[in-house]
Amino acid sequence: MNNTVTVWSSKNGANLPANIADINGLTSYANLLSNKEINKIVGAFSSGLYDMAAEYTWARTINILREKVLSFGSEFVLEMLGRSETLNSDSSDFLSEVEIIDLAADLGLLNKTAKMFFLHTSEMIKHFTSRKVEEEMDALDAQGCIKNCVKYVLAMNEEDYEFSFTNFRDKLKSKVLKENDDMIRSLLISPYFYKRTSVRTLINLSKKCESAEQENVFANMVLIVPSIWDDLLADDRRPVGFAYAEAVNDGDKPLVGALKSVLLKVKGFDYVPESLRSNSFIDVAISLLNVHYEYDNFHNEPKAAKLLLSLGTSIPAPALGACITASLVCKLGNSYNVSRAAQPYLDEILENLTPDRWQYYINEVFPGDEHILYKLCYTDRVFDEWFNLTTLYNLENLNIKNVLVDRLIKASINRNKIRVKEIATELYNKIR
Repeated sequence: MNNTVTVWSSKNGANLPANIADINGLTSYANLLSNKEINKIVGAFSSGLYDMAAEYTWARTINILREKVLSFGSEFVLEMLGRSETLNSDSSDFLSEVEIIDLAADLGLLNKTAKMFFLHTSEMIKHFTSRKVEEEMDALDAQGCIKNCVKYVLAMNEEDYEFSFTNFRDKLKSKVLKENDDMIRSLLISPYFYKRTSVRTLINLSKKCESAEQENVFANMVLIVPSIWDDLLADDRRPVGFAYAEAVNDGDKPLVGALKSVLLKVKGFDYVPESLRSNSFIDVAISLLNVHYEYDNFHNEPKAAKLLLSLGTSIPAPALGACITASLVCKLGNSYNVSRAAQPYLDEILENLTPDRWQYYINEVFPGDEHILYKLCYTDRVFDEWFNLTTLYNLENLNIKNVLVDRLIKASINRNKIRVKEIATELYNKIR
């Protein structure tokens, strides 16, 4: 008998027949689409309009995932993203495709394989729908896109989305957990993103719940956060400090008390921001990151990168991770190329980083930086740029704590593409 307890699990997709190859057969499994929608996909594909069929299927798939993610509430989604609520959260437009895919994976709607396929599909759809691209999507590319959309989303039924994360979240509100509780023991040995998501969930619930539910959340927060604190990277500790600063500013004494108990237990007051200047840097860095993943990114990245540079050369410590990640993502580019016009601004941002700031990023952010690790795992074109960056900024001279990261940097200095990809995959798998 298997007594393993899981906090929540991700969907593995529908079991489509391995030999299914025609568009009619594929779309027959699309339970979440109407007959009218299916007919549009089949009609476009049968007429040789492969890009139109793929784009329509993709749009329906992303919209379904958006609705499922937002069913948790925009405040919770913003907490998950680490964003301030000053952004327009009244509309679903505040979520980019990549953010929807990331959140769907964090919440268990997609598994690791589906996330990989969907990130690639998003990039491919944007490429082929660009008016600057003369090539057309062929039947095989379109069919692969449609098959993944059906397998991982469209073949589901509404009841399939009653996934166990909801139960986990509800338990945090409804009962006070104990140290020997199965859920706590399971969380301690769970992959990294479960722990990161648990912290953000507790913070969100602590602000939104009332009366007895809030007391339960406070008690669970004081138990859970310290128990996983040592496993958290710095950028996933900072939300606790931000929440404390906000609670103090709002005069929310009960929340201040709970968060203070957490921070005292973990000696975490270094993560409380001295000012909210950091939010400006974080918001602009997130904007740059989103622009990179959106349509016509080569044209739009220069303006976003210039804006980040214009905020100042001294990036506040709480914003360092977000700013370096966004800059590196745009420096590496995507599978097609980089935005040439954005490079001077990005170079200046990175050149302003002192060795101690690079060391902070490599030790406290990079091991959990899914954006960079994903590119090193799956985008062969970025390796030359990555190797140049590691050499230019002397990353091999840093005091690197993580053994795998140290090996990856050394392999990068030696321009060993195979070894870097192997280690990056191992690091990425530790998160997921």
